[in-house]
Amino acid sequence: MNIESNAYRNWQLEVDGAGLAWATLDRVGETTNSLSSEVMDELASILARFDSEPPKGLIFRSGKSAGFIAGADIQEFTQLDTPAKGIALVERGWQLFNRLAAVSYPTLALVRGHCLGGGLELALACRYLLVVDEPATRLGLPEVVMLGIGSWLGMAWLR
Repeated sequence: MNIESNAYRNWQLEVDGAGLAWATLDRVGETTNSLSSEVMDELASILARFDSEPPKGLIFRSGKSAGFIAGADIQEFTQLDTPAKGIALVERGWQLFNRLAAVSYPTLALVRGHCLGGGLELALACRYLLVVDEPATRLGLPEVVMLGIGSWLGMAWLR
């Protein structure tokens, strides 16, 4: 499988000799990973790339020492000036995570440190989740209470 090493700004994608794909999120210019529109676009591109040539498995990990993914990029919320834009943003996340949950190959999220909001939703959309048991590890969906946004996970339970 041929992977261009510089195809993405925020993701490093490698396929090892066993055919396992390693997707490392290391958001450019940030100390922690969050799910910006650009990060989500790139994730959609990664999944599309594997539609035609699936890996033996896809492993998600963080390139940051601070943790896995802190959730959505809440700075982008300031651009949501209508309810329709907010709904579109949330639906986009639901659709992408449902797409991840439905892939035919095994997926694994390797979580260490914080894994919150959309980061936890991404991890839970994977078939397998491996979490490092240490005091700094925190899993949660704070956007439901603090931001009033329904989560992909919550919507999946309602179906």
